[in-house]
Amino acid sequence: MADVLFSERDLRWVFEKQIERARQEINGFSEDYILGVSETDLVEYLVQEYKLDPPQLGDPMIAESGEVDVDVRGYPGYASGDDDTPVLVRGYRVEIHVAFTGISDLFRYQPSRYSGSPPRAEIRPNYLVFAYQEPGVIRGEQVKDRINGSLDDVRNYLKWMEEDCARFNADLERNFRQIVAAKRERVLGNRQGLVNIGLPMKRRQDVAKTYAIPDVQRRAQIQKPVLKENLFVPEPALAQEEYEHILTVIGSWAMSVERSPDAFRNMREEDLRWHILVMLNSHYEGRATGETFNYHGKTDILIREGDRNAFIAECAFWDGPAYLTQKIDQILAQLHWRDTKAAVIAFNRNKSFSDVLAKVEPTLASHPCCKKLLKRASETDWRFLFGNKDDPNRELQVAVLLFDVPKPTA
Repeated sequence: MADVLFSERDLRWVFEKQIERARQEINGFSEDYILGVSETDLVEYLVQEYKLDPPQLGDPMIAESGEVDVDVRGYPGYASGDDDTPVLVRGYRVEIHVAFTGISDLFRYQPSRYSGSPPRAEIRPNYLVFAYQEPGVIRGEQVKDRINGSLDDVRNYLKWMEEDCARFNADLERNFRQIVAAKRERVLGNRQGLVNIGLPMKRRQDVAKTYAIPDVQRRAQIQKPVLKENLFVPEPALAQEEYEHILTVIGSWAMSVERSPDAFRNMREEDLRWHILVMLNSHYEGRATGETFNYHGKTDILIREGDRNAFIAECAFWDGPAYLTQKIDQILAQLHWRDTKAAVIAFNRNKSFSDVLAKVEPTLASHPCCKKLLKRASETDWRFLFGNKDDPNRELQVAVLLFDVPKPTA
């Protein structure tokens, strides 16, 4: 018997169940996993796993047909007979199958928009069944009209459901980031609580030991959390607001270059870099250095906090997309696996600035370590998320700042 579609329960119930299922999976992750895994990759997995898309209908086809006895009670032109006694007349039955892809159960749930007379069909695992029978000889045009009408009703409901699902799916990344962050905070809080007990504790040596974010105080030392030796020690990373502040300082310096072109016209890359260092040291009390060794290579600009690198950057004159890729490879090679904030500062000279701007994003997006574009802060300022070349779970932000500097005098 045909089911009344889209009427069993409100679609919002399904959305709530999806979030709850995801929450249970996240809460089931081990402490080491939730601290060590890439948040971006984990959230992307969760979004793909729990997003909901309405079924997609295929084309209708006649699956079965043939003569049957039709109970004509209620049919115009036929005697009604006794209410309890069928009045059978030889007729014809057609069964239409419409294949679909997607979750069959979604045909049972009502979207936020709906009509007063939902369609009917029998729900099978991979197709819907629409059955039509008439007394006498089949009238093809009439059956065709009924089929089309039923399919139009189903498609309308699926369209309304698609609108609801699109809104639900759009919120998943934000929801899952909040749930993952809450899980991580609980884990870190519990481990801090264990530290405060003051008793020695044996721990595995391969526990993930990084999280972001103790504050970076301007003109003050970054304070690491004070924890017991040999226990879980969260290692500080440059706070996001300080990272943005550093990039803003560099951007402000670039504006001064544009406003005073004659003063910078004949400067070399090294001269421009030292100007940036002067600006940074005015904010970070001399902690910015040039040509400082860091991990595998030499980096142009480095801010250190104790034995940690809080920020590193490479400077270069623009020499095409391949050269930009080379600078990215260079900065990734220099990064220690605990470094999480970096920048490439590119100076454009003697080239069409608009053409150069158009090449930055596709060049970075095609890099094998690039996970995604986080944002384009301005026409000349990008933020990309990269995976560490040795461990994709270790993520770092790479800013690309592009400045147009005056041409040297002849």
